[in-house]
Amino acid sequence: MLTKIWYSVENCGDGSAYPQLMESEALAQFDQDNMDEGWGESCIGSITIEHDSPITVKNNITTIDDRIKELEEELTYDYIKDWRKEDYTKQINELKEMKGEQR
Repeated sequence: MLTKIWYSVENCGDGSAYPQLMESEALAQFDQDNMDEGWGESCIGSITIEHDSPITVKNNITTIDDRIKELEEELTYDYIKDWRKEDYTKQINELKEMKGEQR
C-alpha cells in the first residue's frame, strides 16, 4: 500500500523554516498562497510511504478543520485590523468550499 503525505514549508520570519504536514495537496497550496511571510515560489511537496500495515504519524497533520478553527479564533481577538478580518473571513470561506469538494 502507498500513502502520500503532503507538506507546506512554513517561513518563521527569522530565517528559519519547518515543514507543516497537510492532509492534501490543495490545503498545502492554500497554506502557501495565504502565508504572511511567504516565499518567492510555492514550497509544497509530498513524501510517499510504502507499507504493508497501517501507519501512525506521530506529528500533527493539519486538516481543513484545523485551519478554519485557527482563523475563527484569530477573528475573536480585538487587535485584529478590519482588513485582516476580511482576509481571514475570505480564507475561511475558501476552506469551507475546499472541504465541500473533498466529499
